[in-house]
Amino acid sequence: MKNFFASKWALIITFLIFLSIGYFITVLSNWMLFQYYKYINHPTTFDVSTTGQIGDTIGGTTGPFIALIAGFLTFIAFWAQLRANNQVQEQFKIQQFESQYFEMIKLHKENISEMKITGYSYLTSTTRDTCDNLNETITKTQIERIVDGRKTFVSMVKELNACLSFCKIIGSTLQVPEDKVLQIGYKLFFFGSFSKLVKEDKYEIFIQKCKDQLKEIRREHKESFGEKNEFTTGPDKSNKIELHIKYAPFTGHESRLAHYYRHLFSTVKFVVKKEKEGLFNYKQSREYLKILRAQMSNDEQLLLYHNYISGIGEDWEKKENLFLSKYRMLHNLPIDRVRHIQNPRLHFAKEIINIKLQSVKNDPMFEWGDS
Repeated sequence: MKNFFASKWALIITFLIFLSIGYFITVLSNWMLFQYYKYINHPTTFDVSTTGQIGDTIGGTTGPFIALIAGFLTFIAFWAQLRANNQVQEQFKIQQFESQYFEMIKLHKENISEMKITGYSYLTSTTRDTCDNLNETITKTQIERIVDGRKTFVSMVKELNACLSFCKIIGSTLQVPEDKVLQIGYKLFFFGSFSKLVKEDKYEIFIQKCKDQLKEIRREHKESFGEKNEFTTGPDKSNKIELHIKYAPFTGHESRLAHYYRHLFSTVKFVVKKEKEGLFNYKQSREYLKILRAQMSNDEQLLLYHNYISGIGEDWEKKENLFLSKYRMLHNLPIDRVRHIQNPRLHFAKEIINIKLQSVKNDPMFEWGDS
């Protein structure tokens, strides 16, 4: 629309300039003719043989103006062609961007569909003695159970909440700061309780106790083929923690989530980079990212927020990025389901205030409201 009005006004201005010059030439010609007959020659009859000098004078006087008009119109023609070429090039760049962007979204969806966690369940079979119908033998046979696609995020959120619950109970007995408990707890979930990447000399005892506790929970869970979904813990065994999943818990999800987050981050960064290059504006950038965000489930956004809070995904909110607040990549975060860690409204309090001050219309950071 902006280009349309710019082109329209350019044509109007050009036409007015051309009309003004034509009017000036007409007036000048008539004035010169009048001056000639008034002060130079006073014929009683009109003699065409004496008017050659008038034509030469008019032609010599108006010639430069006509040449100037011709040059100006030639410039306008070249300018219009250049403008059209630039528009074609800009449209081509946008088409290139969209082609690559939607291919990245396709890869994002493929990353999700390829996610798989191999778990377990069991089949129950009953056999009866042919001689004695009252004698029954019940046999449980372990079978493989696959959790795949978006269902993996549902199970991972349950596992993460359980992991943080166990760690918080242990942390409270050892007086470990809560923020450090949650940070280490997420790393145990992400890398696994066997991983040597989860280490901090100051909290070595706490980390080891968490690993031992999670190892015991995993053993009990596997022995029950996932049927045991409530575990007691704490000094007096009074705390009950639920864990409704069908695979060995706390073995880590680095192999699944690491490349998922890398690709998601790269996709958002790609859009923002093109905005900064001037290919489109901030509003259009938000519209593109809204398409990407629409592919994310609530559980994906929950895990993304945990990943950011833990420090592993701190790049999401670096000063030069601000992907979570400015570009609303957590807009659909189910705030009421956030447990253990800081409430998003509180964590992003400053950003929410800035958004309210800068926004002309209602543009909350979170779908569920900013207060």
